[in-house]
Amino acid sequence: EYYRNIMWGIKDAGIRLVAACMTDYIGEQNAVRIEDLAGRVGMNERVVRDILATLTTSYGWPIGAHAGRAGRWIVENEDERWAVLGDLGSRVRELNKRYDALLTAKIPSTLELNRKQAEVMQTNLFGGA
Repeated sequence: EYYRNIMWGIKDAGIRLVAACMTDYIGEQNAVRIEDLAGRVGMNERVVRDILATLTTSYGWPIGAHAGRAGRWIVENEDERWAVLGDLGSRVRELNKRYDALLTAKIPSTLELNRKQAEVMQTNLFGGA
């Protein structure tokens, strides 16, 4: 009932519609698959994902999800909250590793690329040693 009451404070009709539907999915055991929710609200899955993120970041709704498992739900208790936060923390660490690796990755200059391409062409034309 709490979420049904606060949902009326959401001005955007699309966000309010997704919020209204999510009130049927409280607790991880009641998770709804994105494709099912998208079908229910008549929106594509990307839009529904974005709206669910907005419900959390802009409206403070505790929308839960786990990487690798289908489904979203309104977090019902502290155990669910910490399980979702643990999963998010793990993803943040992995993204930071990728970020750091890309930040320091060597990108060859055009000259290096052209030289390597020329070496490959020579090897193909004259045979490699």
